[in-house]
Amino acid sequence: MEDFWKNLSDKAKVALEKAGVTYEELKGTASEKFAELSAKAEKLAAEGKEEAAEAAAELKALREKMATHEGGALGYISDKAKEIYGEAKEEMAEVSEKGKDFWEKAKDYAAEKTDDARQFLTGKDKDADESKTA
Repeated sequence: MEDFWKNLSDKAKVALEKAGVTYEELKGTASEKFAELSAKAEKLAAEGKEEAAEAAAELKALREKMATHEGGALGYISDKAKEIYGEAKEEMAEVSEKGKDFWEKAKDYAAEKTDDARQFLTGKDKDADESKTA
């Protein structure tokens, strides 16, 4: 019975030694990962703080512009809205012109294809067909 307890005790010591080494390895790895994550978190926090400072500076500049504007904040906003509206109106005019140009090209293309189809089916081009009917 004494041998049984001795063997069990020896096995327990070996298991505890292995577990101790494993525990120390895990502890070291966890510490390294924690350090990495902490560094990343600090970097992200610094970036966030910098972006917040930039946004705060922009807001401060905007407040100052509004305060010094003739019509105050409402006048400033009104002028900005007019400016944006004017830009949008110009862009819409450009888009409209491009659309008209597209449809003109599409009509010309369709007319060409109609003439090509007529010539293919009849063997005669448009001018030849019109000269016979006239």
